Amino acid sequence: MKIDIQEHKGIKVFALSGEIDMSSSPVLRSELMGLVSRKVPVVFVDFKDVSYIDSSGIATFVEGLKAMMPYGGRLKLLGVPAKIMEIFNFSKLDKVFEIYGNVEDAFKG
Repeated sequence: MKIDIQEHKGIKVFALSGEIDMSSSPVLRSELMGLVSRKVPVVFVDFKDVSYIDSSGIATFVEGLKAMMPYGGRLKLLGVPAKIMEIFNFSKLDKVFEIYGNVEDAFKG
């Protein structure tokens, strides 16, 4: 997995690529929780180049979202591929996370 942290209109964007699994999710968790510790109000996570995610990756995002809730932070997922969206749908996490097609949609939402 590769993480490219960008900024778009003042919002932190995690552009992810590759596989999010047990070996890569600790790095992702460290980066995400670093932003949470600074109480960053909104974080976008771009999934368009993610080919796979396992339960450890899902747990990382659940943990990040849960940590953001006390201060009103928002974690928005973008461009989630159909195969990965199936996991969010099956686990009902599509009702928990804000999921958008792209960055512009996320700004509107």
